[in-house]
Amino acid sequence: MRNTKVFLNNEAVFNKIIEASALKKEDVVLEIGSGDGRLTKRISPFVSKIYAVEMDINLLDQSKMLLRDLKNIEYVNEDALKYDFPNDVNKIISNLPYAISSPITEKIILFLNKKKDSLAVLMYQKEFGERMVSIPGVRDYSMLSVFAQYASNPSFVSQVSKSSFRPKPAVDSVIIKLEPKKIEIDRSFLSFAKLLFQHKKKNLYSALMDSRASLNVKDKDDFRSKVSGLNESTLRTKVFFFEVDELLFIYNEVKKLRIWPKEK
Repeated sequence: MRNTKVFLNNEAVFNKIIEASALKKEDVVLEIGSGDGRLTKRISPFVSKIYAVEMDINLLDQSKMLLRDLKNIEYVNEDALKYDFPNDVNKIISNLPYAISSPITEKIILFLNKKKDSLAVLMYQKEFGERMVSIPGVRDYSMLSVFAQYASNPSFVSQVSKSSFRPKPAVDSVIIKLEPKKIEIDRSFLSFAKLLFQHKKKNLYSALMDSRASLNVKDKDDFRSKVSGLNESTLRTKVFFFEVDELLFIYNEVKKLRIWPKEK
């Protein structure tokens, strides 16, 4: 995990970020962790406005000096996790602080899901980014994969070597593009999927059995009676082999069988 501030120092990588962002003159961009402004200045000529969000006031002041001739930048000295993203933003670009990758990704996807012509181009620690685009049946496929692929279309843009940064971090990075699906987010489905993925290497039957304290079942006999309404082959399949659409189907089936949600 990257704990110290590092700076991208590779023009080819900057170009890949700009190209993947498909910037238009009417775009309003939120840049999270804008640092000293080296990416900000490359975004500026292509868009209507940039909100440059940076917690480190010294770095923000540096960028103000460096970019003082650019008039379409609004500087924001805030924690991105606590900051209310401006309503006019339709694109988010970031060389993310890796320590907040999970919560900030959720915030970004949920925010952009409501926006027209929206997308995000984000840089992650290599392992984290690979989990977002992972496919069912492989080790990296996780609840993060399910959430990202349920609410957006994540795609791999490029790997970024650690030698592209100064100072050099311990790990390589990846650039991921997220295009929100503009769907109604069902938080109950996400809660159910999260429950299953706590037992992702078990088959569905065992995962449900081990989660029964959180389900609408009284005891093992009650559980067996209710899950008998599910397809036997599906019950024998390990959780991390299910695609998002299959998980949605299972979710709707367990609702019909009154296994989920747990009644209060």
